[in-house]
Amino acid sequence: MQAKAKFLTAFLTAAGIASLANALPYLLTRHAYQRDGQEVAGFPLAFHRIGGDCSPSACDNYDLHLVYFATDLSLALIFAAAAGLLAARTGKR
Repeated sequence: MQAKAKFLTAFLTAAGIASLANALPYLLTRHAYQRDGQEVAGFPLAFHRIGGDCSPSACDNYDLHLVYFATDLSLALIFAAAAGLLAARTGKR
């Protein structure tokens, strides 16, 4: 397998893992704000949060941190690029 194909395969696999790691907290806490919980998205930094302890009225606690999102995205890209470079440099030549 060529180094370019190894890089692309490892990059896409690592990017998929990073995407799943960011989506997993959301999938586990989806609609928790309707039961006085918090719906959260993001790993390692929670960039989206809605809900919390609130009165019988609607929960107005909504946070979206663009800096945390950009940091999570940067970490995911660094992780994917490092995995791709490692895969391209290893193996038979």
